[in-house]
Amino acid sequence: MGLSAKHTVSKKTIELIIYLASKLKENPTYGKVLLEKSLYFCDCMSYLKFGKPITDFKYIKQEFGPTPEPGKYLNIRDKLVSNGELDVQKEQYYNTIQNRYIPTRSADVMVFDKEEIVLIDEVINWFADQNATDISNFTHDSLAWKTVDKNEDLPFFTFLLTSQQPTQKDREASLKTIEKYLASNGEKA
Repeated sequence: MGLSAKHTVSKKTIELIIYLASKLKENPTYGKVLLEKSLYFCDCMSYLKFGKPITDFKYIKQEFGPTPEPGKYLNIRDKLVSNGELDVQKEQYYNTIQNRYIPTRSADVMVFDKEEIVLIDEVINWFADQNATDISNFTHDSLAWKTVDKNEDLPFFTFLLTSQQPTQKDREASLKTIEKYLASNGEKA
């Protein structure tokens, strides 16, 4: 895929777009918003679990939620369309037209680690009964979302920031995680 040096992109980024589109295409609420939110959640969850996102994208605050940085993402998505790897289907969905990106080939899943595929599939399953509005509203609950201005970056480490007070269950889970981490490094709490 010939992208300019300004828009270099990893094979994982391309294949995640294709994989998500292939898995989401049967979802009646699937459209470009669900694809973009799926990318965001896959990258954020990967960052939380493995210390790094799957794709090369940064995410920014837009009116209806985080999106991959438009200059890079739209170039990649449009190149996939022009190369014939994604087909755009425009469908009526209530009072709007949805752009549904449908892959014309299978994703090369060999570029992903087994743990990444499990995580991606978990995100897809979570989206099974969500629509774009539900997902967008969910992303607006984070403290990061509330504190950054439109078009600013939403760093991955801010994904779980919240203004809600931790519950006792949250504290206990955190303590167990700390103890597990310390034990794996031969330390004691």
